[in-house]
Amino acid sequence: MRRLFLIRHAKAEPSVGRDDYERRLTDRGRADARRVAAALAARKMLPDLLVHSGAARAKETAEIFAAEWPRRVELMEEAGLYDATETMLLARTRALPDARRRVGLVGHNPGLGELATALTGSGAEPEMRRLAAKYPTGAIAALDFSVHRWQDVERKSAMLALYLTPAELEADAD
Repeated sequence: MRRLFLIRHAKAEPSVGRDDYERRLTDRGRADARRVAAALAARKMLPDLLVHSGAARAKETAEIFAAEWPRRVELMEEAGLYDATETMLLARTRALPDARRRVGLVGHNPGLGELATALTGSGAEPEMRRLAAKYPTGAIAALDFSVHRWQDVERKSAMLALYLTPAELEADAD
């Protein structure tokens, strides 16, 4: 089995008057990232590797996730994740090292949300509908594949193991 974590960067500063690549997380974004990372740790759902786009907001999200987890996770930057389409992200997923069974991609919409929808073939219907409707900042989809090699990942072949957003964690805390 392979598990792919698709993590959209947390809430970032507005892009007005600044280079999009350099946008950092807001205070709310940092808090959301910590909350989602803690929820994954509580569920014992952690990747071995987090690959981020290198954009400031994606890198910061990955660093916060890694810092919140009880065991070390390797961070890797891959500029090709920035502005990547669903097709590009699928190709990157298929090229993941087979030695890593649980990998997280920390990136951007629309590509990341489109990839999550394209890969999901089964799972709880309410969660699948929520996933298809919206992939907000800080959202994570954990997708399970019954394959031995990443190159065998196909569209609609994943089981949605978890779809989590910062807003639902905030609601649970109330």
